[in-house]
Amino acid sequence: MDGAWRDGPWPEPSGRSESGLPAEASSFVGRSRELAELGRALERSRLVTLTGPGGVGKTRLALRAAHERAGLFSGGVRLVELSALRDGALLAETIAEAVGAPSPARVPARLGTGRCLLVLDTCEHLVGACAPLVRDLLRRCPALRVLVTSRQPLDLDGERVLPVRPLPVAARRDGDRGGDGGDGEAVALFAERAAEVVPGFAVTAANRDAVALLCRRLDGIPLAIELAAVRLRSIPLERLLNHLDILFWMLDNGPSELARHQTLRTTVGWSHELCAPLERLLWARLSVFAGGFDLAMAERVCADDRLGRVGVGTLLHGLVDKSIVQRTGPDRYVMLDTLREYGAAWLDAVEDARPLRVRHRDCMIDLAARAGAAWLTGGGLGWVRRLEAERDNLRAALEFCLGAAGEARTGMRLAVALWPVWACGSRFAEARLWLDRVLAAVPAPVPERAAALWQAAHVRTCQGDSPEALPLIAEALKLADRAGDRHGYGRAQRTLGAAATFMGDRDRAAAAFAEARRALEGGPRADLVLLHFLSGFHLARHGAPRRALAECDRALRLLEGVAGECWGRAWALYVRALAHWFLDEIDDCARTLRACVAMFRRVEDPVGLTSALELLGWVCARRRRYEEGAVLLGAASRYPDKVPVPRLGDPALEDLHTRLEAQALAALGRERYGEHHRRGRVLAVDEIVRFACDDLAGP
Repeated sequence: MDGAWRDGPWPEPSGRSESGLPAEASSFVGRSRELAELGRALERSRLVTLTGPGGVGKTRLALRAAHERAGLFSGGVRLVELSALRDGALLAETIAEAVGAPSPARVPARLGTGRCLLVLDTCEHLVGACAPLVRDLLRRCPALRVLVTSRQPLDLDGERVLPVRPLPVAARRDGDRGGDGGDGEAVALFAERAAEVVPGFAVTAANRDAVALLCRRLDGIPLAIELAAVRLRSIPLERLLNHLDILFWMLDNGPSELARHQTLRTTVGWSHELCAPLERLLWARLSVFAGGFDLAMAERVCADDRLGRVGVGTLLHGLVDKSIVQRTGPDRYVMLDTLREYGAAWLDAVEDARPLRVRHRDCMIDLAARAGAAWLTGGGLGWVRRLEAERDNLRAALEFCLGAAGEARTGMRLAVALWPVWACGSRFAEARLWLDRVLAAVPAPVPERAAALWQAAHVRTCQGDSPEALPLIAEALKLADRAGDRHGYGRAQRTLGAAATFMGDRDRAAAAFAEARRALEGGPRADLVLLHFLSGFHLARHGAPRRALAECDRALRLLEGVAGECWGRAWALYVRALAHWFLDEIDDCARTLRACVAMFRRVEDPVGLTSALELLGWVCARRRRYEEGAVLLGAASRYPDKVPVPRLGDPALEDLHTRLEAQALAALGRERYGEHHRRGRVLAVDEIVRFACDDLAGP
């Protein structure tokens, strides 16, 4: 690599994996043989599937292997957790979000040509959707490896299936010699988990046979062993073994998968019976949560006349002590899939689950409403993050509304309330899916439909499908006008202005923005901020950059004194920078861009960050700093906007990009330009933001 790389202002790539693999919550015991076999399989096969019954340790094995081999994958390791996903229609979008792709169609481009490992965890309920998608990814990404955990294979050509067996049960005697330490793995796991609940516990010559027999009774299934070990807090080892003897005397403990499944279910059932009655009820009710929950959510959803709200915290603590519920943060809890499935089955058996699911839905609606009220305020970003954390619960609530009689309109209300998180995170593909579903489910001209229509139209505009947005906008205008909803009418007109802008219809856009201004006058601040920077974009793009600067100033004045608000400010600054560009005020453009790049990074808006990096790359080209410009354009191509077309779908901006890139290619030559461009693609996002905001400010 030539010296220019080392002497240039940009940082060296960190080499860190951006996989986001979760930290292991507890020690990893044994599995050395399986890890070695899995490593060899990943070298020889592009698709490896770990199969086995629930609780056997497929996920732990896959994550440990991914952690150990992350350095071997230059393109990174990406984990996609699918246990809480129930709708196969969202699979492609979920994978796209996990790998940082702009849309499902751009997943192959995001994975790139580098060696990459994609881990799809818990796929058995989505095999029909996973199989064709994995087949297509492997075909389009030659260097990709896919590691799947599932209770059944995907049945694809070239798939290497590795059954994950229970841990070896035989205990090792003092003086035994073993090559890989695998013979006592079940006993070792029990010993480690037992020591966590009973400090000082150890496997000794006096208790080794009892521990080995207990592990044998549990067929060496890790989850069953861990559930049993927790019972040592209240039951001595010998009594625990006697209980298991009684419990399992009727079971055939042979090696079949059916027997192991029965063993696990019986162990889980035994743990269930050892819980107090109210703990069992809470266990069942907590199964309504998809993903995690906090104490306030548990109290609101699970409490009623049978289960007092005050006592939920105490009961939850008891379930944590029994390892039924896991604590994943100071106030965050989750249940393992197997335990959640058991609770869900019990719930259906003991009570009507609909009131519980209604409370869960209402909890999600309340969170979304509070996030909407905080949008473009100092606390708005925190609420967006909160809704992102509740994505699985929000999806579950939407699925309930669309599947239960009489709930579709409420589902539309929830979908519309999620607009801030979809807009700030540029989650246009998922927004379009849910909005289209609720619009199909609620064809009646209810007030919520007008909002769903203009939001669905806005999403299409952001995805480069402005012509498809027009009939939706027309219906939204009609409904809002009929209902006398002045602000709803203004939002629809604002959306029409944006769609017309991207379609190049200058007069129609100007008229729509003028109508929107009249309708939204005196309306909510968030609506006016959006109106001003969208109108400013239209003016900057269509020959009135000075007026565009005035529009941006209006947006920024509305946000004065709102400490901590970044998203609205960032977009107003981006449009201001674009106006400076068209005025040939390059220094002002660069200063403004450096400010908005940092803001877009903070709010994690990929559309905004990409747009700002792209424009800053053009600034470098205008300054004949072609190497830096190529780095920025490479970074913009790695962290793309969440639309299927670049440059916000604007043909004129695309033409500018083509001309300026041609200048850089002519100045550097194709080989040097490609080298710098590739460098931008491998820099971590924080490195490229530091480069854009700090390093480029120098001479």
